[in-house]
Amino acid sequence: MSEKNIRVHIEFGDARVDFEGDVNQVFEAVVRFLSQMYPTIEILQRIVFSPDLTRLAENIAGLVEITSEGPAIAQNVELPARSAICLALLGAYVGSKIGKLKKDTLSTVELSKLTGKARKTVVNELPKLIDEGLVEKVSEGEYKITELGMRRTEDIIELARKGKMQSSK
Repeated sequence: MSEKNIRVHIEFGDARVDFEGDVNQVFEAVVRFLSQMYPTIEILQRIVFSPDLTRLAENIAGLVEITSEGPAIAQNVELPARSAICLALLGAYVGSKIGKLKKDTLSTVELSKLTGKARKTVVNELPKLIDEGLVEKVSEGEYKITELGMRRTEDIIELARKGKMQSSK
């Protein structure tokens, strides 16, 4: 019985490489290539933030409930308005990525309803969050979380889980 040749093409940054041969030859060549590239991959993973949907979903579990109406902050969670807004927008992002929500944006009315904060409070906080680069206004009255906002919200989640958040309504 003869083994068929396989072909593998890998691109990583500027590096592009093709391997072709029997399964064992290609496997050994791929492993050798990846072992040479691994230090670069490991360093990049430590300095570049890339939203990890699984990690984000695990982080918001118990704090945000994604319903068909949007991401609601769990009733037992008390957060300052700005933190609640970021958490709700992170929930919208996760909800849209997993296919539970149609969009990753929320309006001020939705944010008020989902966070339990007054609409005026939400409206007053959003410009500050935009100035800090945590939230982006994407269309008239619709807002979404930025990658920086996701990263900062992970810090908020950690503090909330440790019970170190002070609520201001």
